[in-house]
Parts: sequence; C-alpha cells; structure tokens
Amino acid sequence: MTRKQHTIIVVPHARARFRQFQVTSRLLWSVATAISLSLVLGVVFGVLWIQSVRKNREVSTLAAENQDLRGRTKTLNGKLESLEKLLAEFEERTRRLSVVAGLSGVHDPGTGGVGGLTVLPSDNTSQTEAVLEEASRRGLLMSGRLSRVEEKLSFQADQLALTPTLAPAVGVLTAGFGLRSDPFTGAQEFHTGIDISSPTGGRVVSPASGTVVKVGWQNGYGRIVEIAHGFGIRTIYAHLEATRVAEGQRLRRGDLVGSIGSTGRSTGPHLHYEVQIAGRPVNPLDYVLNAF
Repeated sequence: MTRKQHTIIVVPHARARFRQFQVTSRLLWSVATAISLSLVLGVVFGVLWIQSVRKNREVSTLAAENQDLRGRTKTLNGKLESLEKLLAEFEERTRRLSVVAGLSGVHDPGTGGVGGLTVLPSDNTSQTEAVLEEASRRGLLMSGRLSRVEEKLSFQADQLALTPTLAPAVGVLTAGFGLRSDPFTGAQEFHTGIDISSPTGGRVVSPASGTVVKVGWQNGYGRIVEIAHGFGIRTIYAHLEATRVAEGQRLRRGDLVGSIGSTGRSTGPHLHYEVQIAGRPVNPLDYVLNAF
C-alpha cells in the first residue's frame, strides 16, 4: 500500500531559494498528536500545580491555626489552674466561715480532693465546656454556702445587738442576784436583779437595742422602764428619779433611758436592774461584759 506523501515548502522572505520537505501522513498525525498531548498534559499539570499551591496554602493556614490553638489552649490551661487555686482558696475560706457561723455540718459534695479542674489536652478542646461547667457548679455551691453563712452571721449580729451586754449605770454593786436579807425586814428573800448604788441623777442607759414596752410606776419598784430586746429578752430599770423614753420608742445600745433615783421601796439612790429570759429572771451579771 502506497503511503500518502505531503510536501512542505518553506518560502523565505529574502531571495534565497525556497526549501521543501516531504512527510508522510503518519508523521503529520504523530506530530499533531504529540502537540495535542503536550497541550493537554500542560493544562493538566498547570491545574494540578495550582491546586497544589492552594493546598499548600491551606495546610500552612491550618498549621498556623493549630499552632495558635495550641497557644490558646496553653493559656487557657494556665487560667484554669489559677481558677482552680482561687476556687480552692475560696472554698477553704467559706469552710472556715461556716465553722465560725456554726454551719460546720453543711455538706458540700463539690469538694473533697477529687482533683480539681481538668487540664485540657493541647490538641483537643472538646472538654472545655465540661471543665467550665464544673467550675460554674463549684461556684454556685460556694455561693449557696456563703449565702447561708451570711444569713447565719447576720442573725448572730442581730442577736448580739439585741443582747444586753453593757452595764446600765456607773456605780457600786451593792446587792447581787439571788437570796438575800430584806433591807427593811431582815427576812430572807429572792432578789430578782442587781442593785447599783450611784448618786441621784446619774445616767441610766440601755445595754442593747430594743423597744420600750413600759414606762410608769410599779409598787415597790417606784418609777420604772421596761425594754423588750427580742429573742425573749427583757430588761427592767427600777427606782428611777426620771425617765427619758416613751412606750414604743426604739432604742440603740447606749441610749439614755432615765436617771438614778430612790423612788418606791428604796433605802437610797440606786438602780435596780433586772434581766428576764422568757419571763424568768436570770442573773444580770451573766450579761454585763464591761463592769463589776
């Protein structure tokens, strides 16, 4: 079979002789195929190179983000360690305050040396939410306990403010609480308070906060004032020369009640001072902290 021949003539621009070449159809097809394949491969390699550049950029970006994430996780772990120390310190302080407030029996299931807050692994932040929830839970437990401590201490502060701890007058203790000889008859009697001898007109003050419930005259006691302090505590001031309060008046510790006198059944100027708990007389000296 005769091969097809093709003649290629090259005509130069100058007056030089033209050249001609004879090639077969197979050669032409081979050259065309090679050129086409080269173009296709060039396009393919170009696309792959562009994709490779993009992926390298993405990998570099991811590596940078991962490095940044590791740094953030390390910083977060440092903050968690600081938070754990702070929570432990606050929990210990709250425990001590609970003991002072008389709440040492309160159970706190959030403490007890379980290991504290979990440190986050540098390559995994999925535990962050759980760790922060644990910190929040411990904070809420501590807040609840602090509320109970505050309530208890506030109650104790109110109770202390309403407890008669001051001496109501300055003077000499001439008669104590309990059995004694009646100064008029000499017979044995139970003295329900203490007697403080002092010059007429001396100041009589309230030993604690309270409300005046009685101002007036009572046989034997003469001119009196009675104050209710709360928690079932009442105080009575007898033989007064004058009173300086009115019924229903609110008093604070140290406020003026009246003045020393010798009214009623009395042998001389003095203050008869009583403390009653739930209506029963008790020894006032058990409550006086600043005298006698």
